[in-house]
Amino acid sequence: MSKAAERGGNITYRVLSQDFYATKLHGDTIGIMQDEKWRAKSRQFTTDSEIIGKIEEAVLQKDKQQLPTANKVGFIVVRNLTWEDEKDELERRLVIKLFTDSGTWLASGEEMVAEEYALSAACETPLITLAVLTKESEIVTYIRQVRRGPMATEGFAFYLPGPDGKFEAFTIEGQRGAVGDDYKVTLASGDVVVARIDSRVADIGGRVVVSVNDSILAENELFCRVLQCFSVMLRYRQAILNKIQKGVNDWAKGKVQPVQHRHELSLLANPRRLTLNKDEFEEV
Repeated sequence: MSKAAERGGNITYRVLSQDFYATKLHGDTIGIMQDEKWRAKSRQFTTDSEIIGKIEEAVLQKDKQQLPTANKVGFIVVRNLTWEDEKDELERRLVIKLFTDSGTWLASGEEMVAEEYALSAACETPLITLAVLTKESEIVTYIRQVRRGPMATEGFAFYLPGPDGKFEAFTIEGQRGAVGDDYKVTLASGDVVVARIDSRVADIGGRVVVSVNDSILAENELFCRVLQCFSVMLRYRQAILNKIQKGVNDWAKGKVQPVQHRHELSLLANPRRLTLNKDEFEEV
């Protein structure tokens, strides 16, 4: 990222709205064999997928001062097999996905339960970890909730790799006194606010809006997908925290033994076996 470019500012360059449906009757599901149509478009649309909302987007055009009206560009899915259909709440694992309006997979956000248990037990407070996989990158991005001071607001952190071995780190910090789950996203380099996440709790069904006020990051699809997945997770945030709190407490008392889902375990596979030649192992 260019050091010469001015970061942040008051101009909103891109808005991505995650608008959750109030009921299961909506345009993305109504119709003969609609689910079969989406499964034919992408294997990522599994048989237990439920469409829970739509994605709307507005991008500031060059030489314009105002954002255009947001248009529907995609939809949001949750996997029910590991969430709603799982009767044991302690065994639930959130998996959400983003698709284009034509059914192309864009990104997935997957809860990392084992890491949540380990960090929550060590910090003595429930902490969320979300793995984000996107169409744009072969890299898995991890959003980790971090324990801050006792008087501090909720905080999360993630980083994105860049060219020449460089990387950029970001914090997602809760806003004190906000009515809903509102956050500011700060670029660690320079301590600049580059995006905001606004939860519209008054809207029917719920709505979370990501506003990017950095011209460079507004064009970075990976950055935007990560924030979109985070914003969808917020709908389930309290349920996840309650589940972790009870699970860790029962685990400490020997009442339960958490189980790691095989899909979660697959995200922990040694990447060097896939990305390095055998003669490079000694150099790592």
